Amino acid sequence: MRKKTIFCVIALALLATAVGCSKAKTCRCSVRGTSHVRIVKIDKGECVSLKVFEGHDALDSIWADSLLCTDYEFHIDSMFEE
Repeated sequence: MRKKTIFCVIALALLATAVGCSKAKTCRCSVRGTSHVRIVKIDKGECVSLKVFEGHDALDSIWADSLLCTDYEFHIDSMFEE
């Protein structure tokens, strides 16, 4: 009986970890060499693994920013609600 209880607790902990890791994250990234900040939402993975953000502007010019990202909230986030 005790082994079943321990097994169930371990299985629930692994399930909670798997579900918790697959949640979408909001990453806050600073663009190297500028004062720009980009907020990027990712479905899976880690924010620190984001290194480059590519996009295009109104003139269809393609650009890429080199980033330093974190999943910690910035102080300014407390002023805004989604």
